[in-house]
Amino acid sequence: MPIRTLTATWTATDGSVGSATAVVTLDTDLVKTTPGGAIPIAQIQDLSLTVQGARAGNGTYRKADFTELRFYAGFPLDFSKPLLGQTGGDASLAFGTPNAGGQAGDFNLVSSGSGAAPDGVSAFSIATNGKADPSDLLVIASINP
Repeated sequence: MPIRTLTATWTATDGSVGSATAVVTLDTDLVKTTPGGAIPIAQIQDLSLTVQGARAGNGTYRKADFTELRFYAGFPLDFSKPLLGQTGGDASLAFGTPNAGGQAGDFNLVSSGSGAAPDGVSAFSIATNGKADPSDLLVIASINP
């Protein structure tokens, strides 16, 4: 049971503003190598996500604000190195490739629906303010040990 703490950052896409930083402590054995893999929030040791500079949804959110972490790759990841850009040996898409429809994995939080917690909208992307209007779209920029 390898427990790791990862720091993830998201930046604004065109037409959006803001950024987010998450610190997640989890058992990396729970990360799936099949599409759609999700880790129930109860199995995450610790989680905080801070959104800043967005039009709405700014603040710090904790485990109770989310139901799961969608986290999978098409191949085993090396958790001792930055995760974005890692590739498998079979010409698969690099982990974190944008606009790949989930074919390059995913790292995303699913809101519990209470309040303005950010919510995953597509692979590697979250909407601030629980997808309510106004929300800003943020895309993953890094996931580091």
